Amino acid sequence: MATYSQGQTISFAGTNFTVTSITVNFSDVSGETDKIDVSHLGLAVGDAMLTVPRPLRGSATGETGKEVSFDYIGTTQLAGGSSGTISAVGLSGNATVVSSSVTYAVNDVVRGSATIRVA
Repeated sequence: MATYSQGQTISFAGTNFTVTSITVNFSDVSGETDKIDVSHLGLAVGDAMLTVPRPLRGSATGETGKEVSFDYIGTTQLAGGSSGTISAVGLSGNATVVSSSVTYAVNDVVRGSATIRVA
């Protein structure tokens, strides 16, 4: 059965956004499963992909690996690095803006987009 995205909302730092799309990303912040692909053209069809562990690993201290990216209608531009509480698609908690932009165009409403990292 299909699940529809209508009714999903985002609130960040006390501002409710009129969202047009939401993407939630989960990643392995420990780096345990992150590998470098060293496959090459000499492999035959059906061979296993070749990988090696990354020589450097990130610190997972205080990181959840959760990011919320969303597009919205409105003129609010979130400053990079600003922090607040987020509530979106089942996620809530302290969060920090990773990136934000606003687009002004002829014959269109003002549209923005942002990516927020959840702590």
